Amino acid sequence: MSTVTQPSPSDANSNNRRPRNRRNGDVPRKGFGDTGRSRPTHFLCLPLGHHPDLQDKVTRFQSSLLEDSVDGLDPSILIKPRRLHFTLGVMSLSPRSSISSQSTTIESALTLLRSLQPQLTELCAFGKSGTLQASLERLGAFESTDGARVMWVSPRENEGWLESEEELEERVKLVRVADMVHQAFKDAGYITETRPLKLHCTLINTSYRKPSSRKPQLFSFTDVLASNTLLELRPNGYSTQATSVSSPSESSPDRTTRVALGTYTIPEIQLCAMGSHGPEDEYVSLGSVKFNADVARGE
Repeated sequence: MSTVTQPSPSDANSNNRRPRNRRNGDVPRKGFGDTGRSRPTHFLCLPLGHHPDLQDKVTRFQSSLLEDSVDGLDPSILIKPRRLHFTLGVMSLSPRSSISSQSTTIESALTLLRSLQPQLTELCAFGKSGTLQASLERLGAFESTDGARVMWVSPRENEGWLESEEELEERVKLVRVADMVHQAFKDAGYITETRPLKLHCTLINTSYRKPSSRKPQLFSFTDVLASNTLLELRPNGYSTQATSVSSPSESSPDRTTRVALGTYTIPEIQLCAMGSHGPEDEYVSLGSVKFNADVARGE
């Protein structure tokens, strides 16, 4: 079983800005053409932002962090809760077929996604829920704790935290679904990223900072860890379990700590347009495959 967690192309408060992060799942503003690759236009995701409870929790968390005066934090770099998701891969798609037989289009990507329906149905039958669920239990940052670019939340991995057999089944199922879809699109040439998929949901992204500057303006994850706000997200009994919980390490690329943001059902996989905004400011889905049905939905 491979490890899953990938930075997402999440949009923040700006409607027109594109993310600049260097990790897979992010869209650079400059220099992308220098690599010979096309700029990503779409992404596959597991949506989370449609859950009102998660929206409320993240909104309160972000607002409280602003009040705690976290160094480098600004409203412009906060991801809107309605746009929260896990990214399974980014790709460059044409709106329609071209003369080249190698062209990748929106419709061909949707066709591939729909073809995975039998495998998805079989994978989701594993465990008791019959669908896909994600428990958001890890809060982490990329770069250093004193100068972070991105803050994210994700399911646990193999930290050794106490979990029931059912929770383990759901965690394994999420990993298998994410890996299967990512690999299928990679094998078909849609996803060109070579690094392993790491699944996570972005809450803060400094690439959206306004006004922008040539020199990245980072924020202090150390301040987040020391904030009273974070105490409200700790799981029950955290203080008595502290010795069994891994603390962020400067030697690790991922600085993580334990939280309890809840468990959420993921109803489908969506193909979304980057930078798009729906009626509720969500990313616009061009088509999807549901986990608990034998048919895919396409708009």
